[in-house]
Amino acid sequence: MSAAATISTETFLHTRRRLTVGVDLGQSKDPTSIAVIEKTSREVDVGAPLAYLPSLRATLRDDRPVYRLHALQQAPLGESYPAQAERLKRLLALRAIAEHDPDVWIDYTGVGRAVYDIFKQERVPNIQPVTITFGGQPGPNGHGGHSVPKLELVSRLQALMHSGRLLMSPNLLLAKAFRRELADFRVSYTAVGNATFGAREGAHDDLVLAVALAVYGLDSEQGIEVSPLRM
Repeated sequence: MSAAATISTETFLHTRRRLTVGVDLGQSKDPTSIAVIEKTSREVDVGAPLAYLPSLRATLRDDRPVYRLHALQQAPLGESYPAQAERLKRLLALRAIAEHDPDVWIDYTGVGRAVYDIFKQERVPNIQPVTITFGGQPGPNGHGGHSVPKLELVSRLQALMHSGRLLMSPNLLLAKAFRRELADFRVSYTAVGNATFGAREGAHDDLVLAVALAVYGLDSEQGIEVSPLRM
């Protein structure tokens, strides 16, 4: 047996950890919600020999990424957008988060466009605007941001929860509220057959959308390899 044949495929795999932040905007009626999520996945090294690629791909076929929800926050109702920007910057400055230099995926729908400008003026780093739509394909929209259907955002979360790949501590602040919001999310149809999406009447989906935006960001960006997050 050659020396090359005795080398484990594990030699050419590495673990990549990526962190991102999702922000669903609100102010007077709904609170602004912020989620911090880490994605852990195994990937093939760039320098892996071509002869090993079939075995490496087979190894990773059932090796699916895991998402860990590390933090959930909500700003008080009525908090000004400049104050929210400062809140977000304080979160991003925490050592456990700052070392990841995460992107901040922010809801750009409706009032989000004006808030995005405020956050930029207040120098919130790495902002990525996302327009939440009622249809179409997700991805870059050609205007310096992304567009993604709301149903796809939430369906992705529901799938991760169902498969056990979205992890969180039972002691995580607002974890129960997040689970309740996700359970309350509904898809309904108008008289002409158009789908509408959101929480049931009287409920909120702010935490769900913040987490969903973070997950979308993690699945959209390349990220950097860093040490595990500890908060």
